[in-house]
Amino acid sequence: MQAKSEDSIVSQRLAGRLALVTGASAGIGRACALALAREGAEVIVTGRRKDRLDALAEAVPGHRAHFRVVPGDLADSSFVRRLIDAASAADILVNNAGILTYAPFLEIKPEECDAMFRVNVLAPMHLCQGVGAAMAARRRGHVIMITSLGARTVNRFGVAYAATKHALSAIAKGMRLELKAFGVRVTEIAPGMVDTGIRESSTHPDVVAAIEGRKFAPLRPDDVADAVIYATTADDNCSADLIELRPREA
Repeated sequence: MQAKSEDSIVSQRLAGRLALVTGASAGIGRACALALAREGAEVIVTGRRKDRLDALAEAVPGHRAHFRVVPGDLADSSFVRRLIDAASAADILVNNAGILTYAPFLEIKPEECDAMFRVNVLAPMHLCQGVGAAMAARRRGHVIMITSLGARTVNRFGVAYAATKHALSAIAKGMRLELKAFGVRVTEIAPGMVDTGIRESSTHPDVVAAIEGRKFAPLRPDDVADAVIYATTADDNCSADLIELRPREA
């Protein structure tokens, strides 16, 4: 299946909605931002690489989608607070940004673990609290948590990363319980290996050999974006609590 054309329009099912997508400069976040825009949403895109965000904002003709670029680093708590203010009116929050370092458990550096927890857990939790409070006050909204199959299974070399995704999954489940009464839906989307550059930071030779030795094709970012669109356009009576995606031959 070929990737969707960036300037094509699927429909306008999300017209009038405002979405915030984190980690939108590449990979899954970029695909999600484009998919939401194609459905008519206005999209706030954030990430560390402003040049890529600017390029994304030009990928769909202006009369078809409107992107607002808010660059910054989610490891910076002051930026997270500014982002909450900028996205207080968001109808959809896609918590996608994440970093990954694979390494043997006894060799991974403490600072690498700390960085993963800051970006993968603490930043999305704080975003969920801030943006989620505004959603609850309006009694509507939808939070999408992009976790991983690693939230339920732990593979070699991925202990710390899996721990962050276990935590993110727990936050999603708890939010769903507490915000249901306020009309806020929470969806966890848990993909397996996706063809992005996130693994480029993992340089341990055993990890590189394991990745290169895989015998299946990974998912595409568009596969995850399709799940986001399914969840956000489902009937009001349908709550897509958990969507797991895995490569067919994995």
